[in-house]
Amino acid sequence: MALLDGRDPKDLQPADDPTIAQLLDGYWGDRSAPGRAQARVIGRTVVGGRPLGEHRLSTVTTDTIKAFQRVRPRVAANRDLALLRAAFNWAIASGIVKASPFRVENVPVVRLAREDARSRRLQPGEDERLRMAAGARLCEIITAAVETGMRMGEILSLQWSQVRFAPRAEIFLPATKTKARRDRRVPISSVLLPVLERRRIDPAGQVLGPDAYVFGDDIGRRRLSIKTAWRLTVRRAKIEDLHFHDLRREAGSRWMDAGIPLATIQRWLGHANISQTSTYLGASIGADELDMHTYEARIGRLTQIDVSRGSEAPDQTASNSEGDEKAKQNAVVH
Repeated sequence: MALLDGRDPKDLQPADDPTIAQLLDGYWGDRSAPGRAQARVIGRTVVGGRPLGEHRLSTVTTDTIKAFQRVRPRVAANRDLALLRAAFNWAIASGIVKASPFRVENVPVVRLAREDARSRRLQPGEDERLRMAAGARLCEIITAAVETGMRMGEILSLQWSQVRFAPRAEIFLPATKTKARRDRRVPISSVLLPVLERRRIDPAGQVLGPDAYVFGDDIGRRRLSIKTAWRLTVRRAKIEDLHFHDLRREAGSRWMDAGIPLATIQRWLGHANISQTSTYLGASIGADELDMHTYEARIGRLTQIDVSRGSEAPDQTASNSEGDEKAKQNAVVH
C-alpha cells in the first residue's frame, strides 16, 4: 500500500488496490482543509457493516455507492457523492482504476437526489434574539456572516493576511479557500470594521500576526467548528429551522433589497453565474408595495407626491367629484 510504504498517496498504482480513504487522500493532494474534513466524514460513514473509507476500490460497486447514499442526509449525500464521483474520475485518468461505480459503460447509474430550494431568511426580531443568545465570539462571527456573505469555512479559515484596511477596506479570499476555486474580494462594512479592529489586538495589547486566525481564540489559534455553539444558540433564541448558511443568503438578500446590482452581489458571494445568484436570494416581501409604486411612477401612472405618500395618496375620485360639483354651480350662476 502506498501510504503504508511511506509513498505519496498521489503515486497510487493500480496494483495497490487502495481504499476509499486513500483514494480521497490522493485526490485531494494539496487541496483545502474543508475538503479534507468532508473526506473524513465520508470515510467514517458505515456501509455494509464497516466504514466506507476501509472499502477497497476493487470491491466498491454501484450498490455500495447507493447504500452510502441512503444512509446520508439528502443534501450532504449530494455533496459527498459529487466528491466521490470526481475522485473516481481522477483515479480513472490516473490509471488507478479502470471503471467508476457511478457509470455502467457510458450510462450514469447513480443520480443525485433532488434538493428543494431553500429560501429561509431572518424574520423580524430573530436577528436581535440570535445575537442576545450568542456569546461574544459567536456574535462576532454572526456579524461577519451577515455583513460579508461568507461561508462558515471561509470565516473560520480567515487569516489576518487576508484582511486589508488600505488602500481600501476589504477581505481577500484566495481561490484555495473558496468553494468556486476563484479569488474573491468582499468589502468591509462600517459594522464589521470595528469588530475586526477589536479582534486584531491580543490580550497583551500586541497586533496579531498575518498567520493568526481572525475569528480564532484570543491569540489567533484557529477555531475548528462552531456547529455545537450555533445549535445551542438557536435553541436558546427559540428560533426554528435556521441554518448558519442562511446568514449568507440573508446578506445577499439585504444587499438586493438595498438596490445593489445583481452582478455585484454575484461577485461578492462568489457565485459562478448570475442565475445562481438570482435564484439563491429572497427579496423582502415588505418592499413589494414600494417597488410597485416606484415602477408606476417611472411609467407615469403616479405623481411624485403619490409615491412619497404611499397608500395615503390623495383620493382622485373625491377630487374629481368636488370639481364636478363646482362646475355645476358655476353653470347655474352664469
